[in-house]
Amino acid sequence: MDNGKTSVVVKQFDIISKLPDLWDHNRQYHHFLLKHLSCKYNAALDIGCGTGEFTRALSPFCKQVIGIDVSESMIGEAKKRNPGKNISYIHQDIESYLENSDKKYDIIASIATFHHLDQKNMLRKVEGRLKPGGLLLILDLYQNQRSMDYILSGLASVCNPFYYLFYRGTLFNTKAERAAWENHIRYDEYLSIKELKRMSKNIMNGAKLRRHLFWRYSLVYRKCK
Repeated sequence: MDNGKTSVVVKQFDIISKLPDLWDHNRQYHHFLLKHLSCKYNAALDIGCGTGEFTRALSPFCKQVIGIDVSESMIGEAKKRNPGKNISYIHQDIESYLENSDKKYDIIASIATFHHLDQKNMLRKVEGRLKPGGLLLILDLYQNQRSMDYILSGLASVCNPFYYLFYRGTLFNTKAERAAWENHIRYDEYLSIKELKRMSKNIMNGAKLRRHLFWRYSLVYRKCK
């Protein structure tokens, strides 16, 4: 992403950071990601941590969790909303952070952030920062390309208002949310499931990639010991 585009997206995230932490399509899959954790780990890194919900969810499993985000406003909200004795929040872009640190992690997680990055390059970098036996957890969006993608997308559109009604008591998101996200998604660029599978296989052979209902995919990879 070029610097001008990055600046615009960061400003959009500053606006999004003021929205309340309510159920959405990303939070729907927090539990799915967390169920892959099975013991006490030393260090975890949450890339694009936002307001820190998933960072805090990781904290019971780890001695230390670092949440990093390019939006200073997001980091400010994370410190207020989701603090923890073993949690550190850093305002920095992930590329420069990794370039200036050689720290390795037992867990690296990222929710709805990878599509803003040079995904191939970033996958290589995070694979190199995983300790032997380390776990990578990614949840992100993908580009519809095949019949199954469109079938799931149609099903998600039908189910969406019912999930909103169950979790929020309303059929749709708020006007403020729609305004914030409609401006933001104009800059989103996604890869197809086919492209994601090819890329992950070349870099992380053994990674498990799975489509989910609400326009999301997950990638789970455990580095060989």
